[in-house]
Amino acid sequence: MKHKKSLGQHFLKDQIILDEIAESANINQDDCVWEIGPGTGYLTDHLIKRNIKPLCFEVDKDLWPYLREKYKTNIDLIEKDILKVNWKEYLQDKQVKIVANLPYQITSPFLFKVIDHYSSFDLLVVMIQKEVAKRICSLPDKKDYGILSLKIQYYYNAEILFNVGPEKFDPPPKVDSSVIRLTPRKNKPEIEDLKLFWRIVETAFRTRRKMLRNNLRSFKYSIEFSEIDKKSPIDFNRRGETLSEADFICLYDFLRPFIVG
Repeated sequence: MKHKKSLGQHFLKDQIILDEIAESANINQDDCVWEIGPGTGYLTDHLIKRNIKPLCFEVDKDLWPYLREKYKTNIDLIEKDILKVNWKEYLQDKQVKIVANLPYQITSPFLFKVIDHYSSFDLLVVMIQKEVAKRICSLPDKKDYGILSLKIQYYYNAEILFNVGPEKFDPPPKVDSSVIRLTPRKNKPEIEDLKLFWRIVETAFRTRRKMLRNNLRSFKYSIEFSEIDKKSPIDFNRRGETLSEADFICLYDFLRPFIVG
């Protein structure tokens, strides 16, 4: 089967790693499991061994006849782009596990879709680019820490399970990969105005090397910014990358009464 560079197809063939990925999802026979981009079915084989019938989303129309012939009724094949389908139509109030070797170019938009529907997912085990995995799982004061770290970790507990070198794929990608596991966070903080909270986070990171003082000036306030600076419980000499989630919530609680619009 010819690989399509335009779709980011790099098929993982290492049977031990494939089994580790499937095993990491703790699949039970009653689970509803989605696979994104089954390709020629290397990971799919390990999923159906767990006595489930996965829902497989495949965008490559040249693979549809192959997958239909190979698996017949053992999978539910959705011949559509996962980023363009109506997710609610397929979730249908179910709790879903996602297990996938994600094409690199859809990682970010896919993860933001997952955030939008976070309450529908029991667990995700996905292989992504190693650099993105590090950003997702990073902590404050680390060079990889940023908006993606905070957004994913607000909704999920994130962990890197193991790394996979390019030589395990056909064709080999030019980067290393990592398998991450995301599990829904049970103690997620309640934030009344999440839209404003994320605006504050994004503004704090707008120019990464600038102090909070310089980035946060861009908001319109009901009082002089110099007064806000003096009263802030968070030192405005700090940079966004040094603030934990708790720090950002503290900053949000403080700024919210003063931000106009």
